[in-house]
Amino acid sequence: MISLGRLSDGLLDLFLPKRCVQCGRAGRWLCEACAPALVPLPGTVCDHCGAPLPAGQAGRRECVECGGRGLAFGSARAAFVYTGPARRLVTACKFRSLRSLIAEMADLATPAFAADLARLAAAGGANRPGGPSRPQSAAAPADQVRRGGVQLVTCVPVHRDRDLERGFDQAALLARRLAAAIDLPFVPLLERVQRGRRQSGLAAAARADNVRGAFRLRDQSADKAGTVRAVLVVDDVYTTGETLHACATALRHAGCEPHAFTFARAARAFRSETAADARLKEPPS
Repeated sequence: MISLGRLSDGLLDLFLPKRCVQCGRAGRWLCEACAPALVPLPGTVCDHCGAPLPAGQAGRRECVECGGRGLAFGSARAAFVYTGPARRLVTACKFRSLRSLIAEMADLATPAFAADLARLAAAGGANRPGGPSRPQSAAAPADQVRRGGVQLVTCVPVHRDRDLERGFDQAALLARRLAAAIDLPFVPLLERVQRGRRQSGLAAAARADNVRGAFRLRDQSADKAGTVRAVLVVDDVYTTGETLHACATALRHAGCEPHAFTFARAARAFRSETAADARLKEPPS
């Protein structure tokens, strides 16, 4: 059976053909020519908040961005740096209400999502009584997860009023697709009880105030939260981490161990060399 969401996406594509958010070429929301401009997070990141770090600081538990803040999530990771096509995809989905973007975003982020689940599974196995688990196989991420890592995927919820305005919850759709790709259950554990202002455009302190106490466990999810330990909270973008911190706080109160994953991450001190940068360095012929 075709879902109403997929049917509406198909109808929308008839009247609003997909055009690359980067170059405008028809066919996909991110064309094959522009997709290589996506900037993956580097291999060396803060072990806690996932901020890119210089290579010599690998394994650092806290960095200048998260040190002393007491962020409630155990770790945060992202698929891409919030720049270029990644930024355009997120903003087009969020502010132009292009629901069908979610499928392409999920496909692009799935490899990084699977890698993060494998990382958490390996860490969970190493922390269990009896020492490290057996070597993990990259070919079976769902099996890795069940051996000691994440047991359930959830999302950062939007307020009901904003959901009605946009017509969909982008974080929920992204989380559902990512969970399905790895064969993990998706459950909307949280609800937003305070609408607040949009986080975009707010300073760090204002962002924290805007989401403090904004989330709570949904009554219908209380029993489910009590049966799982490690939970992965999905959102579209990590900016300061305050929204994810507020969600993780509510989940910790419910007895869960929350971690975070986003499609993109703001990385203030990080600049990746693009293909254009490399060309500028080439000696004249």
